[in-house]
This record gives sequence, structure tokens and C-alpha cells, in this order.
Amino acid sequence: MASLILILIFVSFIVFCFLLQVYLQTAHRAVAPYSIPSAEGGVQAKFLNRLVWYEEYPTTPSSFVLNGFIYALIGLYDVAAFDGEKSGAAKLYKEGLHSLKAMASLYDTGSGTLYDLRHTLAIVEPNRARWDYHVAHINLMATMATIDEDPIFVSLRDRWLRYLKGHISSHN
Repeated sequence: MASLILILIFVSFIVFCFLLQVYLQTAHRAVAPYSIPSAEGGVQAKFLNRLVWYEEYPTTPSSFVLNGFIYALIGLYDVAAFDGEKSGAAKLYKEGLHSLKAMASLYDTGSGTLYDLRHTLAIVEPNRARWDYHVAHINLMATMATIDEDPIFVSLRDRWLRYLKGHISSHN
């Protein structure tokens, strides 16, 4: 009986190792489009030709969708936490995190959030986020605050929560 249990444990370990390798190979392939510009079939855009952004859905001009970008960052963080520098996810995560810290406040309208930043690059009206997306933005800022200690994430989370209660920023 004990030998049967040892065999089952060994077989389970072999299956786990195989599945782990399959997962890592899949994760490495999934990371590749993050380093390729959108115009070339990837998902990377640059805001003002400077800040890296991973597009939820590549458009021309780029849309800079907030929630999709943060979901991408979380995915890159997960891959990087698992495989270190092997896939390039850690570098892509760091670049994206820098962009998020620099750009997150651009999505604040003073009474809610913007879904994207299309209006900064094209002659269109700002695309205010529906309340369900606004709530997603709040939750994503809370998630980022658990990953990174920069106070911007807690500050935006708290401010955006106040907007749900009717708070509007002050004016001049």
C-alpha cells in the first residue's frame, strides 16, 4: 500500500512538472506581443512617443484604455513573479508600471474616470467611463496598491471612491 502511494505521488509530481513547463511555454509566447508595436501586430503603444502602454485592443491612433492596460500589467507581474527575467515580463512590467504611475491621474475627471485617452490624440470628445468601468478602475487601483507601495494608487483609489458618493473636485 505504501509503495502504491509513493507511485501516485511520483506520477503526480511528473504530471505537475509537465504542466508547469506547458504553462511557462504558453506564458512566454503570451508575453511576446507586449514588446511589439501595435502597428507591427503587437500590443505596445507609446503615449506621446515616450511612455509604454499595452493596448487592450490596438487601434490607430492608440486608445490607451485604462482597465485593459492594468489587467495586462497584472498578467505581466504574475509571469515575472513566476519566471523572473526569462520571458522579459519583468522588464515589460517595470516599464508599464512607470507609465501607469505617470499617466493614471490623466484618467481623473474630477467627478469620475475616463475609459481611455483617445481625446488626447484625435479630435473626439473625452470618453467618460460608465460607473461599472469606474468601479473596475477603483478595484484595479486597489489591486495595484497591494503590488506596489507607491501612494498614487491608494490616493486615486480613495479619490475615485469619493466620486461614487457624489464628491466633485473643487474648482478655481
